[in-house]
Order: sequence, then structure tokens, then C-alpha cells
Amino acid sequence: MLRWVKYILDGEEGQITVRHLFYRLVGHGVIPKTEAAYKAMGKHLSNWRRAGEVQWNAFSDNTRWHLKADTFDSMVDALANTVATYRRNLWKSQPVYIEVWCEKDAVASILHQAAEPFGVPVFVSRGFASLSSLYSAAETFRGWAQAGKRVIIYHFGDFDPSGVAAGDSILRTFRDDFKLAIEFTRVAVTQEQIREFNLPTRPTKATDSRAAKWTGGDSVEIDSMPPAELRRLVETCITSHIDQRAWEVMKEVERGERENLRSIHQFWSFATR
Repeated sequence: MLRWVKYILDGEEGQITVRHLFYRLVGHGVIPKTEAAYKAMGKHLSNWRRAGEVQWNAFSDNTRWHLKADTFDSMVDALANTVATYRRNLWKSQPVYIEVWCEKDAVASILHQAAEPFGVPVFVSRGFASLSSLYSAAETFRGWAQAGKRVIIYHFGDFDPSGVAAGDSILRTFRDDFKLAIEFTRVAVTQEQIREFNLPTRPTKATDSRAAKWTGGDSVEIDSMPPAELRRLVETCITSHIDQRAWEVMKEVERGERENLRSIHQFWSFATR
């Protein structure tokens, strides 16, 4: 199995989750799609990482995070950070405002890899998003709509009764509770993608209250989608809305402002020696 693990990781452009690796191995017929196989794979990975066979940074884990205020050793240090991180809001000159939403933490980092270069936020709704989080989003969207922009959400979730219903619930809440018109597109997982990528399925849970009316057959988790395809889908969704001429103008403004910030940093770095 180690040979297959290395083969899959070598073919990836960035980090993936352990769950993604599991589905890739299942897809190649290396291991069965069972919880026991998943746990066994996890134990092997731990041993291989400790032995140096698999790199520690090969995987992402969005379940671990912390809250901390940014601090700096000096004003010069803060200016250096500003130079390195400064980003223009390139969407100010575009006719749309876009967000990428996903059902699970597990795929958020993969989607972010494609969305980050364009300054598009990724939001994890964790199935049925809370009314509080949707209200906060609605207030953000309302501001953009009042500025004359189309508001668009691209959603990535499981292909199962709850996964599809969660997306419908998000759109309905914006419309009925917050009186806000947005464009909502479910990008993955779709039946076409299940066939195209031969994604591993699982029986739809009979305990799901929506299963009785479900006509989609077996269920498929978003984790089973190839990471490269998820990134491609995100980039395609975003770039399809970009006015390239206005985008390049704003990029040039960004470059000039970053150079000004760099000059300020150099001045204060020299002055405080």
C-alpha cells in the first residue's frame, strides 16, 4: 500500500486530507471502503510518517485552529508583514461578489488553494448552516448587492439527501428569512461527476429523515472527489466572471501600492537602526 500512497501523493499539487487519500486508495482498488480499512490506513500512515517514508506536511487538517491576535517585534516588523501580505480588493471593479461554500472542513483547504489567489473567501457551512451564520453572511451580501453587484455562492457538498437539502435550505433562508436574492450553484458532487470519476459510493443512510424521498440512489461524499478536480472547478467558477481588463488594471494598482509600502518599510528600517 505504501507504494500506492507515494504514487497518489506525488501526483498532487498541494496538501490533501487523510480522508481524500482513503478514497483515492479505494478508487484504485487498493483497500476496501470500510471504516476498519480507514482506521488501519491511519495507523500505517502514522508509522510511515514517523519512519520518514511519508512527509509530515503531506496532509492538511482544518479541525485544529486557534484564536490569537497578530503581534510584532517592532513597527518595522509590522511594516514588513504589511508589505508581504498586502492585497487589493480586486473585486471592487468587478460586477460580481463571489464566495465558495463547502459542507465539510475536510475539503476547505483544497478549495482555498484555488480561491486564495483570486481573493475569494471559502466558508465552511458544516451541513445545515446556523441561522446566525447565515444572517451574518446575508448582511455582507446585502452590502455588495446595494453596491450593484451580483452575489454568487458556489457550493460543494455530499451527494446524499442531507447534502442536497442543505444547499436548498441555504438558498431558501436567504430568500424567505432575509429577503435577499443571491445566485446559488451546487458545483459538486453531481451525478455526472460520480460517473466521470467513478467515485466510490455508499448506501444512503436509512436513518436520514430525507431518505424516503431521495431518488438519487447511493450516496457519495465530497471527500471522494479528486483534489485536482476540486481546485479546477473552483478556478473555473471564479474566472468565468472576471472582467479581465478591469482585473489587470487593479493588479497594476496593487503592484504600485506594494512598492510604495516597500519604500516606507525600507525608510523606517534605515531610520531605526
